[in-house]
Amino acid sequence: MEMDDDKLLQYYLELNGPDAGEWNSSPTCIHTLLASRDYVKKKFDVFDEIQVCNIGIGTGGWDDYLGFWLKGRGSLTSIDIDESICGIFEYRQQREQHPNPSKVLCKSIFDSDLPQEAFDIVTLIGSAINETGDFEKSLDSCFCLIKPGGHLMFMAGLKYTPFEMLEEYISHTKYQIMQNDLYEAFPEYPFFISKIRK
Repeated sequence: MEMDDDKLLQYYLELNGPDAGEWNSSPTCIHTLLASRDYVKKKFDVFDEIQVCNIGIGTGGWDDYLGFWLKGRGSLTSIDIDESICGIFEYRQQREQHPNPSKVLCKSIFDSDLPQEAFDIVTLIGSAINETGDFEKSLDSCFCLIKPGGHLMFMAGLKYTPFEMLEEYISHTKYQIMQNDLYEAFPEYPFFISKIRK
C-alpha cells in the first residue's frame, strides 16, 4: 500500500471522526491507555538489547509508547495482519520521526515463519485476543515468540475474556501468572492485566 501525506491526514481525521472519536476521547478509553502504560512501566524492566513484540497494532498508540519506553536500549517489533494498518503505522512513525520506530511485520500471529523464542516481552492487549478468533491458539502463538524466562503482558476486557479463561489455559501449561491486576473504575469496561512468565 503506497503511503503519502493525504492518507496520513485521513488517518488522523478518522481518529476523531464519528465512528471512533467518541470512544477515543472517552474517560473509559483514556483510563485503559493510562493503566496499560503505567503497568508496563512499573512491572517490567528495560535493559540493553531487550527485544519486545506487540501483537495487533490498531491505531499504533501503544506501539508508539513502547518505543518511547525502551529509550533506544532495545527494539520493538509490531505484528498485524492488516496491510493498511501496517502501512499507515510504518509511514506515520517515519513521518513523525519516532526516535525508536518499530519493525513492522504484516503477518498473522499464526504464521509459522514468525521469529521463535526471539522476544523478552510480548504484549497482547485490548481486543486483539478476540479479533484472532481463537483464544488458546493465540496464546500458544504468543508464547512461541517468547524466550525462555521471558514474559507475556496480557490485557483483556472481562466482558469477552473472563480472567478464569486465562487461569484455565495457564493451568495446562508450565507458564506462571506472576501478577494480575483488575480494573473496575469504569463498570462499562472492566478489564485485567496480567504478567505471565514463560
